[in-house]
Parts: sequence; structure tokens; C-alpha cells
Amino acid sequence: MKKFSRIASALIFTIQAFLSTPVAVWANELPSVKESTEQVQKSVDTTETKESSSESSSDSSTEEPSESSTTSSSESSKESSSSVTKSSESTTPSGQDNSKKEESKEESSKQEEPKQEEPKQEEPKQENSTAPSIQETQEVPDQINQEATVELSRTVPASLVTQDGSIHFEKDESVETFIRKIGESARKIGKEKDLYASVMIAQAILESASGQSQLAQAPNYNLFGIKGSHNGKSVSMATQEDFGNGTLYATQSGFRVYENYEDCFTDYATLLKEGLTGDSNYYSGVWKSNTDTYQEATKFLTGRYATDTQYDQKLNGLIETYDLTYYDKELQGPEISSAGYKVPIRNYTISSQYGNRGSEFHRGLDMAARQGEPIHAVKSGTVIKAEYHNSWGNVVAIQHEDGSTALYAHQQQYAVKVGDKVSQSQLIGYVGSTGNSTGSHLHFELCRDNSLDQGMLIDPQTVLFDN
Repeated sequence: MKKFSRIASALIFTIQAFLSTPVAVWANELPSVKESTEQVQKSVDTTETKESSSESSSDSSTEEPSESSTTSSSESSKESSSSVTKSSESTTPSGQDNSKKEESKEESSKQEEPKQEEPKQEEPKQENSTAPSIQETQEVPDQINQEATVELSRTVPASLVTQDGSIHFEKDESVETFIRKIGESARKIGKEKDLYASVMIAQAILESASGQSQLAQAPNYNLFGIKGSHNGKSVSMATQEDFGNGTLYATQSGFRVYENYEDCFTDYATLLKEGLTGDSNYYSGVWKSNTDTYQEATKFLTGRYATDTQYDQKLNGLIETYDLTYYDKELQGPEISSAGYKVPIRNYTISSQYGNRGSEFHRGLDMAARQGEPIHAVKSGTVIKAEYHNSWGNVVAIQHEDGSTALYAHQQQYAVKVGDKVSQSQLIGYVGSTGNSTGSHLHFELCRDNSLDQGMLIDPQTVLFDN
């Protein structure tokens, strides 16, 4: 019986080795034939399960060592190879399941790959979708004449020129400050000479870059770019002219030099009223008496005073933006007091009075006003001081015909020099906060003589205002 069992056992192992070895070979040699491999592996698994069950039922624990001892070296090697095959075979179903899962994942990923690639394919669509907005932003420069805008912005900040030639300005603080400096002088001269103050101010802004050009600054003070000489003085500078068709060219010209802005306005008004040699009516088209609106005056100047074909559009734009027609109106300033004085500034608030101020003595009258507010002489006289002082800042002192002296301190800028003869109400400077000052205001002093000693000072309110 034992012998029979041994023979049966050996036969089973022989069949097992015979069956398992080809399967392993097939599995290694034909990995691509998945379906047949899976069927063979399933049959092998079934056979192995049956064999293992028969082995466990027939073999005892003592029979395994004798079985291994009687097995030949070749058989043991076959067994070891078969055991390896078994181990691999035992993992094959799970591995195949995993491979199936991986294959399914790969297949699904392959199917999903187009979905993942969709954004890449849609990138051009996204670009196309954003293209209109880009084109829209690119259309704005198409509507703007960039070159003309840059050129105009060099003289007037916050300006814009469109392709159709329209001129647009936005208010700029530096331009407004400049207007406050020259506005009242333009109003006064415009009234005297039958001219539009608004047009002259707009020209000054355009021609002088709001007073920032080299020609407009000291020591030249030429706001209008008037060529030639004035009282024997001139300066040579580069400029641009228009051929008459909008094309600019560079040239060198001589320009008039003035003592101050007031002098410049006066000479300019004389030019407009007297015209050119041999043609006194050359600029008659800008006179108020010959026009109904300032637009007619600016149109007349285009091609005559300036060769810029858009000169009138620029002037009109500035007049409208900064409401320069305000200076075409006559304003009734403060009447002359019984003592013969006029208030030095128009818009102000008294912030500190003359006399004792705490433990200190205040020498004059403080009149708070905005930066750049024009300062006018309270009486006619001669300038005896125009300088910078550590305490007074930019200061001007004018001695009147009766011997008294008025002092104007903390100015942003003064417009006169020592020795100048000034008339009552003439522009002499602009309100500021220079020197020992805590805010924009005019410090005004009045002295009985030119010593400016504290003992000779008087209260300015007693002569400026009639109570």
C-alpha cells in the first residue's frame, strides 16, 4: 500500500512537472497573447489546487523528507523551478488583475488623455477669446495720435490729441498755479488794450510750457515766444516752426528779453494793437471790438501769429478746460482806502493781526491765501529790497513817494527787482510759504520810513481798511 502510494505520488509530481513547465515557457514566450495565457493559467491554477489537495490528503509529514531524498538532482532542480513557477503563477492572477487594471487605467487614461489635452487644444481658443480685448486695448492708441500727444504734453501736461485732430486737456495743478500768477496781469492789460485776457493766458501756457521753458524763465521772461529784441535785449534759441501743412522743422531764432512778466504782457499787447511795420492792422482780428467771441480771435491768430495749423484748437481747449474766460470779465477790486492804499491780494483770510501775540510781538498782518495767489503793490513806489531772508523768505520792500515803506514776505516768487518803479496794483510777486513760515500766506508790514525798525511800524489795518 505504501509502495502504491509512493508510485502514485511520484506519478503526480511527474505529471505536475510536465504540465507546469510548458505553461511557464508559454507565459514567458507569448506575453502578448493575453487571452490564451489567462486560460492556461486558470487551468494550471485549477490543476494545482486539485494536486495540492490530493497531496495534503495522501502525503504525511514524514513522507516529505524521504520524497525529497529520493528525488534526483534534475528533478529537484525541476521542482525548484516549478516552485518558482508556482510562486510566480500564484501571483500571476493578481498580477494579471493588476495588469488588467493598469491596462484598463491606461486605456481609460488614453481615453481621458484627449480630455487632458483639451485645454492645450483650447489654448488657441482662449487666445482667440482674449484677442478681442487685446485688440480693443490696441485700438485705443489707434484713436490717439501718439506723436502729437507726446509733443503737446511737453508743453502742456495732461493733454491728448486724437487721430481726427481733436485736442483734449485735463486740469493740472502746475498749470493752474501758473495761471494764478499771470491771470490778474492779463485781465488788467486785456481791459486796457481791448484784448481777450483768456486768449493771452492760453497763449502763455502753450508758448512757455506754463512758465517752465528756458525762454520764459529769468532772466528772459518771454512768455509768448516773441522774436526780435526788446530795449536792445535778445537771446538766441532753437525753436520749431511749421511749414504750414503740419510738418515741423527746427531752426534758430532770436527772442526778446524782458524785465519781468508784467513787462512781457505789456509788450505783447502793444504788438497786437500796433501790428507790424507797414501794417498796423495785422492783428486787428484779435481785438475785442472786432470780434464777437474769443474763438474768432484764436482762429485769426492761427497762421498769423503761429504757423501751427491746430493753434486755435489748442488755445480753445485750454480756455475751456481752465475756464479762462473768467479773466475776460472786469472785477471790481477793493476801493482805494481814504489813506490811499489798496489791499495787496484779492482772496485771503486774516490769520494773524498786528501787535502782541502771546509773549511775542507780531510786526505785521498775516493774510492766509492759496499758493501762487498774485500779490499787488498797495501803493506806487520804488523797490528797495527784493531778496531771500532767513525769516521773511522771499521778500520785497517798496518805498512809497510819501517815504513810508511796505514789506511783502514769504513769497513763493517775486516778480520785481531792486530799483524797479512800480505802480499801484502792479503785480510784484506770488503768495508762498518761504522762510520761517508754517503755511501759505502773505506777511505784510508797513513802516513810516525805510528803516523797518519795530518802533516805526504801524498797524496795516488802519490804512488798508476804512472802518
